Amino acid sequence: YGMIEMPVTDSLRLIGGARVETTDIGVTITAEDFVQWIPPGASGPAQLLPGDADVDQKERSLLPALTAIWDATDRLVVRAAVSRTIARQTFRELTPIIQREFQGGPIFLGNPDLRIAELDNYDLRLDYEPTDSTFLSTSIFHKEITNPIETIQQFVSFSFTTPANFPEGELSGIEFEARQDLSGIRDSLEGLSVGFNATFIDSEVTFPERQFQDLSSLGLGLDSTTRDATNAPDRLLNFFVNYNLRETGTQFGLFYTVQGETLVAGEGVDSELRLIPAVYQKEFGTLNLTVAQRLTDHLNLRIAARNLTNPSVEQVFPSDAFDEDILPTTITRTVEYSVGHSASNTN
Repeated sequence: YGMIEMPVTDSLRLIGGARVETTDIGVTITAEDFVQWIPPGASGPAQLLPGDADVDQKERSLLPALTAIWDATDRLVVRAAVSRTIARQTFRELTPIIQREFQGGPIFLGNPDLRIAELDNYDLRLDYEPTDSTFLSTSIFHKEITNPIETIQQFVSFSFTTPANFPEGELSGIEFEARQDLSGIRDSLEGLSVGFNATFIDSEVTFPERQFQDLSSLGLGLDSTTRDATNAPDRLLNFFVNYNLRETGTQFGLFYTVQGETLVAGEGVDSELRLIPAVYQKEFGTLNLTVAQRLTDHLNLRIAARNLTNPSVEQVFPSDAFDEDILPTTITRTVEYSVGHSASNTN
């Protein structure tokens, strides 16, 4: 990679550069005789012959970036950035074998034809510190995506979810952030800080032509060539409280996160041109706690607890496909505990 930072004026500077990333990803499947698989886009299973579902992809990407930083005042900073990034496939997304997160759960099949997605990113951010203990920020962002990796529903003797590249997509949003050190309000609150972050997202992807034609033929009144992007919640809300006792080396953190409604898998059409409805995950919240304790100058202990409220995560077939939402699955996230330590040898 190469990067250069260039001052334009006393208050404005530019940071630009580019990096080259090489992706080399492969999957080799060694199967027993007469094993069958579902080729991408096929209407039924086929015998898996050696090499049929293997993956050997090599790709080199040039990723430029340019950022302008303007110190408008001592307490107000404006940042504008343009960049290109990529989203790689995972081994799970590439491997066409039956995958389940738990016994009896939804089936996921990978797609060996999946390609890397490219993103052109545009960001504008304002950071404002009205006092030394207060931080406020707002930003807007927009992403234009080529070959976005989406998940769709399919049915070939059984129903499953599989990833596929869509032609293009867009994702836009606005974000707000605030942090407050409460010692700036009252000395007795030293070590205590609060904050929140809110992100509101609007996303869409363009149907592949064949899928749009199949869905349109069902007579459901589909008149749009786009739908929501998968794994892009309509909003994310985060609230936190931190307490840092410097004298004892103790830190407490309480975090509450709300994830808005999210498309988990898009609609599809089976081999008999019947609708396989989309699956949406309903909004839910999680509460997490972390405690860190300095034991010695070089040893720290960390304890964490997740999902303290045992949230229920519901996935539904949306009401635009039926008279009302249909609830196929509900998963309760139980409390998870973890204990860790870190050691350092610094002078």
